Amino acid sequence: MIHFTSDTHWGHNNIIKYSKRPFQSVEEMNEALIKNWNAVVQPTDTVYHLGDFAFLPYDKLKRIARRLNGTKHLILGNHDKEIIKNRSDLLSSGTFDSIQNYFELRHEGQFIVLFHYGQRVWNKSHHGSIHLYGHSHGSLPPFGRSVDVGVDCKEITADYRPVSFDEVIRYMNKREFISVDHHGGDKEME
Repeated sequence: MIHFTSDTHWGHNNIIKYSKRPFQSVEEMNEALIKNWNAVVQPTDTVYHLGDFAFLPYDKLKRIARRLNGTKHLILGNHDKEIIKNRSDLLSSGTFDSIQNYFELRHEGQFIVLFHYGQRVWNKSHHGSIHLYGHSHGSLPPFGRSVDVGVDCKEITADYRPVSFDEVIRYMNKREFISVDHHGGDKEME
């Protein structure tokens, strides 16, 4: 199974206040996010994390990442400086299977664009592709077939956990297709 999430901000005390997270301390938040992740992600699952993984020294960041179920792919966010500095070790140790700025995948016939930042047009958007993003902590409204999958966004779930591909598809099936570029509304996939 494939899952998506973003903006966990493990170790970031101020995110509790900024995003009105229901935790009394950063330690409580860290443990709740790990528990919620592992409750839905099985060891054989794949997770695409869309950036802003943690605000921690490298050794603590790596320990948290290793406690998380699943094969992990990271799309870099603007606060992933420790990950960028330690990319080689994180990849060679198998903590992350990939670390990149942007990624496109096709799963069960659905084309999906993954990026830390929300976009209004993206590759194949005029053909019905899906765009998943983070960064905005739920403050950027969904647009057409794009949505924030960060833990603070309540569009798909309010449970502070990764969302599954099936949950994304159920959500998108209720959304209106919008094409804003010159391609028009042709939803047929290339």
